[in-house]
Amino acid sequence: MNAAMAPGQLQAQVSPADMMIAEMKGMADCFARMTASCYGKCIVGVKEEKLSVGEMSCVDRCVNKYFDVHQRVATELQSQQATMSATSE
Repeated sequence: MNAAMAPGQLQAQVSPADMMIAEMKGMADCFARMTASCYGKCIVGVKEEKLSVGEMSCVDRCVNKYFDVHQRVATELQSQQATMSATSE
């Protein structure tokens, strides 16, 4: 890669397949982190084969919060990236 390339030129070289793979890896990472976090917070001990009502409620709230925060962060990063690219032009 040429170090003198502009950031816009670098993005043009990334194939759609590579972008899809990166997005899938990101979602898999998000899911793994969410699973570990919510399981640790909501499932104290495995006593039965099914979740209790309290555990289900906790997991539901945890997953919703996790995705809400993930979406807000993604939206903020996209807006900052758009601002940066607009100011650099």
